[in-house]
Amino acid sequence: MAVYEIDFKLRHDCPYNNLSRKYPNVLFSQWCNYSMEVLEVSFKELNELSEFQAVQEDIQQYLTKLGAKIARKSFSGSNTQIIVHECICDTLYKSVTSVLEKHNCLELQPTTYHEGWEWYRMISFSQKDIKAAFDELAKFSEFKITSRTSRPDYSLRETFVVSTNKIFGELTGKQRDALVAALDNGYYRVPKKVTTDTIAHQMGQPRTTYEEHLRKAESKVLRSVAPYLELTKSKT
Repeated sequence: MAVYEIDFKLRHDCPYNNLSRKYPNVLFSQWCNYSMEVLEVSFKELNELSEFQAVQEDIQQYLTKLGAKIARKSFSGSNTQIIVHECICDTLYKSVTSVLEKHNCLELQPTTYHEGWEWYRMISFSQKDIKAAFDELAKFSEFKITSRTSRPDYSLRETFVVSTNKIFGELTGKQRDALVAALDNGYYRVPKKVTTDTIAHQMGQPRTTYEEHLRKAESKVLRSVAPYLELTKSKT
């Protein structure tokens, strides 16, 4: 049985989409189990306290209007807030998740909202179900499929929502910068497009210092993905 994995972005009239359009510097991420919702509000660039307060007031206004009770609020770092509240799916607005589930499609959460677009990732086992789902979505939204893959021998265990913090959370700022510079400059291309000496010079560092940061970054990332690599052994 073939499995289809589809990424798409969508926009329509809903509270979080409208908020993301109003506040383009804010990234909203949502998890829901039809009982409670978790909303993560991340400020990419927060230059004024007034903007933060405005976002807070608008979120509170939306949730009050929709009759949702807030169970908990907390802050993670200086630019991220977590809000746990009652589920508001299908309350005064059309839920995309409900449409997907209606047509036997599995959404892989979280849903993210940024600059007026909602970003979804889903799995389906039938092209007929996929067509039916998007036909219904087209009735109340504008969408664009950004990625679509299908495999006849697909294993669902390979579809992990891997935590970026799990993979990259142990990197220091210097290690992260070293790894990004290597990727951006073509160090990992075959054949290599640049040497570590060249990248180090661009970053204003001795070659040995840059290489130390890079090797430590590589080691940490590889150790983090090792458990997922183990799961692919049976495929080789």
